[in-house]
Parts: sequence; C-alpha cells; structure tokens
Amino acid sequence: MLFKMILEGAREEERGIARGFLKHIVAGFAGGLALGGVLVAGIFLMFSGLDLDVPLVFVAAMLLQFGPIGGLIGAGVYLSRITDRSREEDIHKDEDEDDGDDEPRGGTRAPAIKARPARRAPRPPRSSPLPVPA
Repeated sequence: MLFKMILEGAREEERGIARGFLKHIVAGFAGGLALGGVLVAGIFLMFSGLDLDVPLVFVAAMLLQFGPIGGLIGAGVYLSRITDRSREEDIHKDEDEDDGDDEPRGGTRAPAIKARPARRAPRPPRSSPLPVPA
C-alpha cells in the first residue's frame, strides 16, 4: 500500500526513479533476510551441542533485524547510482581544456575584502592594593 502511494504521488518523469528506488529497497530487504537466515542458522549450528530452548518468536526477531538494514543498504546503493555524475562529466569534458581545479569555486558575487590587521593583545591587569571603585 505504501509503495502504491509513493508511485501514485510521483510525477511522470519521477516514476522511473521511484520504481527503481522501491525495487532496490525490496531487494535489499530480501537480501538482508537471506543473510540473516544464514547467520542465524550458522549460530545455531555452532551452538548445536548446547541445549538451547529458543522460542520461535526470538528466532523471527533475529531474522527481522536484518531486513530493514538490508533495505537501507539497497536504498543507499540506488541513490549512489543515480547521483554518480562522473560518467556524465567524462562525456562532456574536452581533453584539450584545463580542469581549473586550482581555482576556487563559490556561489557569491561579493567582492573579496581584506581582513583588518589583528589587534594588539590586551595588557594584563595591574594589581593594586586599593579596592576598585564601583
């Protein structure tokens, strides 16, 4: 239901991005559950000599901890794919041009102003046996 709402709320040009995002979340969740199943099975095999009376609710809770983490990893993988612009820059970059990486970049159009020289350090207070007038 949540996925349907996300897809319906997306504009036409955003639907492909939203669909890919949701696919990666689901794939990451499934991968997390699979990894969690393997790890929990490995733990039970390592401790097979012990008399463990673990309720199934606890086993399910152990497995479900891996699902959301896998979903977050899947979402992160997808976001890093769609925000990677290095290939796009390589296509449009002219090899004859200089990068200009040495130049500073900024979004301001204000002129550069030199800072005032630092003030002298304040003098240390003088000690006096007389009280300070209020």
